[in-house]
Amino acid sequence: MASDSRNPLISKLIRSGSYQFKVQNSKTKNLAIGEFIASPKFSAGGHKWIIKYYPQGSDAENKGTYISFALKVLTSSKSVTAEYELCLLNKYGRPTSASWIKSIDTFEQSWCYRYFMTRSDLESNYIKDDYFVVACSITVGNETCAMLRSSSLGVFPHSLAEEFRILLERQEETDVTFDLEGEIISAHRLILACRSPVFRAELFGSMVETNCKCIKIDDMKPLVFRGMLHYMYTDSLPDIEDLVSGGTSDMNISSTILYQHLLVAANRYASEGLKALCEISLHKTISIDTVVSLLALADQHNSNYLKEECLEFIAEPKNFVKVALTKEYASLGNSCPSLLDELRRKVESAANGK
Repeated sequence: MASDSRNPLISKLIRSGSYQFKVQNSKTKNLAIGEFIASPKFSAGGHKWIIKYYPQGSDAENKGTYISFALKVLTSSKSVTAEYELCLLNKYGRPTSASWIKSIDTFEQSWCYRYFMTRSDLESNYIKDDYFVVACSITVGNETCAMLRSSSLGVFPHSLAEEFRILLERQEETDVTFDLEGEIISAHRLILACRSPVFRAELFGSMVETNCKCIKIDDMKPLVFRGMLHYMYTDSLPDIEDLVSGGTSDMNISSTILYQHLLVAANRYASEGLKALCEISLHKTISIDTVVSLLALADQHNSNYLKEECLEFIAEPKNFVKVALTKEYASLGNSCPSLLDELRRKVESAANGK
């Protein structure tokens, strides 16, 4: 990492490293769900780490359709806060946005991405000569580094998002509340207005909510609203475990379902950034079983990127025959006839090589 001549103390306290893990596909694809291979130990940020790769997914919920990755710290007796990036290199040795994860998390042991991508996507785009490559970079700041975040010595990258997350978590100086199914959630008018033109109109415009201290929101689960607030304060998608531990009662929901609901919320509140993040995450869950429902969701809520990805997936001859046999496809003609016509045109175009 480049040094900061204005603040050598801070640059000394930030430590980083990178690593590439080469995986032989044929030796891993027959492992059972929940079984993994681990990379050799590598050093980054003053700690030892490993990457765990689950060829059939980390748990039974994804039915072996998705691969999973976990990043684990080995050499610390206490939690480690790290900024990290994880991605796959495509057949040309380049990282791709579809496989790219960037986050700041506190590691007690490890973080796992259960729905990293479908196995079919991995095999189509990333395996060359029976191998694929996982690239990872990690930046760690120690305890002193964390203490300096708000000091006069300087401000760290991404500290604003972290401070806003703490502001939301602690509920400091909130000035508006929302009622969702009887659960009261508090927030800050100015932040919401900056992040959403719909909230801006509701909270500072001529609409009735302007002078209302508690706004009732229908047709949205409390957990989904909390997830949307997390994005508006931190510019990142929430981790479902954090939302559940935050006090919401909606516990029986997967990350995939949450992102589907967040896509609907993003469209409702005109949050293009949240919509884009949800589209990228949901794109990774496209499969024979999910593609029709995702296509209908994308069409209904103006998600052009996700819609096009679903259409492209179904239009592939090897996929279309299987998708056409599903119950969801059979009901598409009744629920979305215009969408079915658009899909047929896409399939015909693909068959003609256009």
